[in-house]
Amino acid sequence: MLVTLAVALAAGCIDQKQETPAPAPAAAAPAIPPEPPRSALVISPTTSYSVVGVASNKCLQYIAGAPEGARAEIRTCNGSKAQLFNLRPVSGGYYEIVSVQGTNECLDVPAFLQDDGAGVQQWTCNGGANQHWIVADAGPGAIRLVAQHSGKVLAINGENTGDGSLLGQWAWKSGSNQRFKLVAAGAKPTDATSGSGGAAGGDSKPAKGAKAAKAKTKTKAAKAPAATP
Repeated sequence: MLVTLAVALAAGCIDQKQETPAPAPAAAAPAIPPEPPRSALVISPTTSYSVVGVASNKCLQYIAGAPEGARAEIRTCNGSKAQLFNLRPVSGGYYEIVSVQGTNECLDVPAFLQDDGAGVQQWTCNGGANQHWIVADAGPGAIRLVAQHSGKVLAINGENTGDGSLLGQWAWKSGSNQRFKLVAAGAKPTDATSGSGGAAGGDSKPAKGAKAAKAKTKTKAAKAPAATP
């Protein structure tokens, strides 16, 4: 009787071991794309910049109140400190994008997320690769901001242009929602479709030749005889 019971229990243990599924293999980490060429724009570590969307001509800032963890969004540019950032160089050719308004707060991808659409926020600067950005070339006067840890690009979600549109990280595409201009504090952003301006802070003023032509036209108009009533 005892022998039979022991045999049955042993058989049950063997069956149970056979039914236990093998552990699933760990998912491979997504491959990080090669780093893009850096922009040739000269960036001063002592200058504050607005980060202006090429498609919207609106400025990067954080949701009102700007607590730690506040999401990045775009709003009509107003020259306030909430829309100004210092680009602080770090080893490897990267930059920390530090809010002028905050107390050592950096543009941050939460928890080193790799996913498309991962939200971008402000967080205390801590030296992490999820706070390091490549300032990459994106055509005349324009840049892309590429996260070191993921190789993905800062973008305005859904190619939206309205106030309050949120930003995230996305795979590199040709959309203008991934292109930005750096405009020095006090300068006026150029037209979003012009592709000019950038770090120098273009102010859309006419060239000297255009001013001279305009003055000449006014002089001619003044000399012309008055029309006979």
